Amino acid sequence: MRMLRLWSLQRWRLGRVIVVLVLTVVLLQLVHMVLLTRLEAREGAMLGHIGVKGAWAEGGGVGPAGVGAGVGRQLQGRTVMNVIAEMHERVKNSFRLDKSGTYHVIDNFLTSEHVVLENAHDVTLVTQCSSSQLQHLAEMSERWRGPVSVAVFTCDDDFSHTVSAILYHHFCSDSVFKYVTFHLVFPISRTPRDLGNAAKAAEPRLSCSQPPPKLQAAPNYAMEGMEYPNNVLRNLAINYVQTRYVFVVDVDMLPSEDLRPQFQKFLARLESANGSSVKTAYVVPSFEVKQGAAVPGSKEELLKAWASWTVRPFYSQLCAKCQRPTDFELWRGLARGSGGLGVGYSLEWQDPWEPFYISRASLPLYDERFKQYGFNRISQVCEMHVAGYTFAVLDNAFLVHKGFKSKTGFHPTKEEEQNRNRLLFRKFKEELKTKYPESPRRC
Repeated sequence: MRMLRLWSLQRWRLGRVIVVLVLTVVLLQLVHMVLLTRLEAREGAMLGHIGVKGAWAEGGGVGPAGVGAGVGRQLQGRTVMNVIAEMHERVKNSFRLDKSGTYHVIDNFLTSEHVVLENAHDVTLVTQCSSSQLQHLAEMSERWRGPVSVAVFTCDDDFSHTVSAILYHHFCSDSVFKYVTFHLVFPISRTPRDLGNAAKAAEPRLSCSQPPPKLQAAPNYAMEGMEYPNNVLRNLAINYVQTRYVFVVDVDMLPSEDLRPQFQKFLARLESANGSSVKTAYVVPSFEVKQGAAVPGSKEELLKAWASWTVRPFYSQLCAKCQRPTDFELWRGLARGSGGLGVGYSLEWQDPWEPFYISRASLPLYDERFKQYGFNRISQVCEMHVAGYTFAVLDNAFLVHKGFKSKTGFHPTKEEEQNRNRLLFRKFKEELKTKYPESPRRC
């Protein structure tokens, strides 16, 4: 009988403990809900204070790529105020110059939320621009749907405008937020007047339901009193990629749909069969689409647009010989099969071919002496040829420039810059003979 009473007492005590634990859990849940509600209200008030409001702050779908992150994005710690504070620290603690000592470099100024997983076949889209071209990034990153590394050129009075634009696109475009990492370059002769507080001073008065802020910067090659250092920017963007492969393009170009996952599958098949060469550049044929025409997503759509004259090979009017070695007619006639990706044919580089291509991130970097217009890309492709690279043309991939290129659509000093860079290119080719003394190839 005594044992029975002890057993009943123990059961009663255990029941009390269980009840207390259940009530504690319920209480903690209630506290969590109250704190979460207060956090949302606080973040909403903060966003309203700095002007980033409207459907984005409320979790609605607004913006160039359809914004719907709202509180979820804030709870990841990426509030506007937090990002501005991070930017401020990046500026304040950045003291790095480029190799020439001419430009101040701020790498990883604002990083994407995308986590690059360990994938031997993944590719980062690499590009560069001035602040006046940032509007292209939403469509580019939405089409690519993977890591994008962009180096942005800015200067004194343009700096705060650049920061405001970067913040707008980062918070108002889901694809930019997820995938795009920004780096900054500005000449030390045109340093922002108050560099330490420039990021904080750029606190935006933005609404994602409104167009992006108007910028004062001139187009890339028409910035008064400054040379546009395209190759400095390209190298910076390449140096901070986290994938094994890179695809260097201009900011106003769009890849074919699903190019990134298709290339990953293609490379996996290739390596499982016979391996892939480190010194292979996978050429992506490039085209131009007429202004206002729909940008094709598949090769089938591109061929139809090509037949209707709303698409044509890149640089058809401006410099046909610069793209002719791609052999667009041969590419047009390739069997498309099941729509997968493969190598249609291989080519040896010949002057003055300037293909766009996917390659290992260990590729020869761009010569940073080339600035403004002319020979900045071909010099790098020329070195790849001398270094022993082969060029394999992908059958179902392509790149499209938005708008037809014309001889009348350039800045006034184009010819002068091209003539100057032509002389530098001749010197560059002579230097390659010393850099690659065992190579039988020449440009």
